[in-house]
Amino acid sequence: MTSKMIALRVLDGTIVVVTGILILSVAGLPMDWLADLIDMSSREFRGFAMFVVFSALWLMHAIATSDSAP
Repeated sequence: MTSKMIALRVLDGTIVVVTGILILSVAGLPMDWLADLIDMSSREFRGFAMFVVFSALWLMHAIATSDSAP
């Protein structure tokens, strides 16, 4: 397995976990324990989660479209 595939799998896992947590918080499930753990308000957490999701998507796109030829 190449390093490109490993990086894509790690980023894919990150986006799945963060998106899942973001969807659960938007759906209205109680996330007070998470806010206490990371010491962020709900609005700050949603903003941070959206940042992580979009940056992971951006990195996956950059890795997938990069050339490995010199």
